[in-house]
Amino acid sequence: MFILIVGGGKVGTYLARALLAQGQEVIVVEKVARKAQTLTTRIESDIAIVGDGCDPTVLDAAGISRADVVVADTGDDEDNLVVCLIAKRQSKARCVARVNNPKNKLIFESIDPERPIDTISSTEILLDTINEHVQARDYSVLTKMRDGALELVKLSIASGAPSDGKRIVDIGLPRSSIVVAVDRKGDELVIPSGDTQVKAGDQIIVMVHKDARDEVRRALVGKK
Repeated sequence: MFILIVGGGKVGTYLARALLAQGQEVIVVEKVARKAQTLTTRIESDIAIVGDGCDPTVLDAAGISRADVVVADTGDDEDNLVVCLIAKRQSKARCVARVNNPKNKLIFESIDPERPIDTISSTEILLDTINEHVQARDYSVLTKMRDGALELVKLSIASGAPSDGKRIVDIGLPRSSIVVAVDRKGDELVIPSGDTQVKAGDQIIVMVHKDARDEVRRALVGKK
């Protein structure tokens, strides 16, 4: 597999080294000659091309037309977007983009609905990790779907929680969530209806849109 990386900073260097160790073919485009030389020295492989990754002729010379994956990994979201747009025009490669500002993710994801750009936001990853750590005692994320927009979460119900003793229909959960199961100690996993009563000690499994996670937590557990 041929991977073209645009951006030869620390992340690009570590990524290139890992891919080479897997036996992949890698080329890195870096516009700063000093960084390109540092990358070559650290990896001990002459895979760096000095040039502007936003220039179609530079990417063409790097072999973008035959790339299987193009990774846009500069520190500038606008540059990463341009790289992906060029890749879409000049190749059939899968595009992966580093997004520094989470607000820009929607722009990348709306470019090509049929072959969407995969976005990686280190800010969101760190924030999610911190939130999961803070919430770990009574709230845990089991899995994420649709690029993290939907989460399957598990909440532990303590005595005196807002939902303790209530029917699910009376809890007031947001529309962008649904209770899919109740894990009750000593019983089989319950597939609930609106009339299912929540009890202290239950673990409630909910499918929720990430924007509604705090509202769901307040309704079931009582904490922000």
